[in-house]
Amino acid sequence: MLFIANAVVFATIVTRYPEVKERFDLGELTFGVMVACGPVGAVLGSVAAGRLVNRLGAVPVAVASSLLLGALLVVAGFASEAVAFGAILFTLGFVDATGDVGNNAHGLAIQRLVGRSIINGLHGAWSAGAIAGAALGALALQLGIPISIHLGVTGAAIVVGSLVALPLVRLRTAPPLPPQPGHHRRSSPVTAMLVTACALAVIGAFLEDLGSTWGGVYAVAETGARVASAAIPFAVLMTTLTLGRFAADALVDRIGVVSTIRAGSMVALFGLLIAVLAPETWVVAVGLGLLGLGIAPMIPLAMDAAERAPGITAGTGLAIAATVMRLGFLASPLLVGAIAEWTGLRVALALCLVVPVTAFAIAGRLHHPPPRTTPDAVGAD
Repeated sequence: MLFIANAVVFATIVTRYPEVKERFDLGELTFGVMVACGPVGAVLGSVAAGRLVNRLGAVPVAVASSLLLGALLVVAGFASEAVAFGAILFTLGFVDATGDVGNNAHGLAIQRLVGRSIINGLHGAWSAGAIAGAALGALALQLGIPISIHLGVTGAAIVVGSLVALPLVRLRTAPPLPPQPGHHRRSSPVTAMLVTACALAVIGAFLEDLGSTWGGVYAVAETGARVASAAIPFAVLMTTLTLGRFAADALVDRIGVVSTIRAGSMVALFGLLIAVLAPETWVVAVGLGLLGLGIAPMIPLAMDAAERAPGITAGTGLAIAATVMRLGFLASPLLVGAIAEWTGLRVALALCLVVPVTAFAIAGRLHHPPPRTTPDAVGAD
């Protein structure tokens, strides 16, 4: 429920981006700077999240963050200036990051309890929430529902849902992580596995935000799509991202982490290429759908690998990867917006083809051990 609520906030905001851009009469670079306020806040939130989780616990941080996200969504619906909207995005990003670390920390603890991989499925639940938010956003746009009502009702529902979720979460003590192979007394905390995990988290975040932030704007600017249809490419992206994540755990067990990421990188490359060459809105949607399918396992597997990286204490790798991952969400609106301002949005997206190629090249260094089983572990509710 908390993963889903987190995603609904994100999707609800994203589906209104083209309208917000036109409403405030923003150019590509200015729009990119405004959107980047969210990732900036998220980077700072990730830095603070580790201490909050250690002091208060993962579940209280996750639930409190979800409550605040819902309240902030209500406020966003009444923003009358770009500066105010950017400030709200900054705060949303900060709170989103604390909830993200809380959700993942508790999810990985449950994964150790049940003795099998579930992290991709939990991220799949997030993606399912994004689909629901995108679908509701598209419906709201088609019906001409004002942004204040759309965001206000959705935010209020998230507040109520978060309160309902709190007593349903059962706090359990997970077994500690066993020592990693290759963990030596003098091993450096900056290991090849941790660096690779962080790099893949950044790449996954960059490509996900590329499709989310720029997909609808690109369809309107380059294919002549109506603003009311701008949510369709994002909805397709989130649909394939969800299906890919729910299938990823079984795929990893079958062909391994490295092969899964490499295959996904090639699918993402092909999808982005289709979007770049797309003459019609539906072709953009197909391309972004393939992009979502390809990047589906990147962030979950990067988080899990960072947590299991040798040479560092438990929890440290997750905090590092979560913080670094936010740089990917920050880079997409700023970098693409700056390039698009001078060359056009189509060329800016074309230059991003190098990103999935990089993921393919570095995946071999992600030596991810199979999930550790705990014979006496009891399943968590």
